[in-house]
Amino acid sequence: MPKQTFFNLPEEKRKLITDTLIRYFSQKPYHKVDITDVAKECSVAKGSMYQYFENKKDMYFYSIEMAYSKFLDLLNKINIKQMSIFDYYENSLKTVWLALKSLKDEYILLERAFFFNDSPFKDEINEKFLTKSREFLVEIVKNNQEKGFIRDDINPLIIAIFLEGASFYLKKFVIERAINQEGTSTYSLDIEYFRGFFEQFLKLLKEGLEKE
Repeated sequence: MPKQTFFNLPEEKRKLITDTLIRYFSQKPYHKVDITDVAKECSVAKGSMYQYFENKKDMYFYSIEMAYSKFLDLLNKINIKQMSIFDYYENSLKTVWLALKSLKDEYILLERAFFFNDSPFKDEINEKFLTKSREFLVEIVKNNQEKGFIRDDINPLIIAIFLEGASFYLKKFVIERAINQEGTSTYSLDIEYFRGFFEQFLKLLKEGLEKE
């Protein structure tokens, strides 16, 4: 996390540095990002960047943290207490897809950090953010069980772990397919490209989890 010197900066300056770091780490592999370029664009000395952060890795993880938080904020706006987990997944897809237009750099950074082979800390990143996503899912599952949307004969943590793994590898499959077959990022594809995969994914979830 950033040092206190970073938080002592004016809000506008903090935002500029944060947005610039996110953009640079989204556009290039980690090892090709030059902090000198970031500092120059933010009108600060390179040495100042290391007064704000411990090192380049600290800047990288902070960028991912901020990008991840923006997407969680969007998902939190969905009224999950009044819908089934199946509706939640469908709505979250639409919400995230619409968000891509305003959070392009954040999305590409997360896609690169979690899934690309040039991500140097992929295992550490997944472990760091696993707790947040799992706690979020467990609460959704518990709420669905209480409302009778899904079966309640399975521990909510087990269901959350299943959903977590299934969602992760579905995303991984789609991203790799986009890169290998389409030669592009998922950001550049139309939502219809994903709809078939997602509909089959939801079908599997319903058949396994929906309460009879």
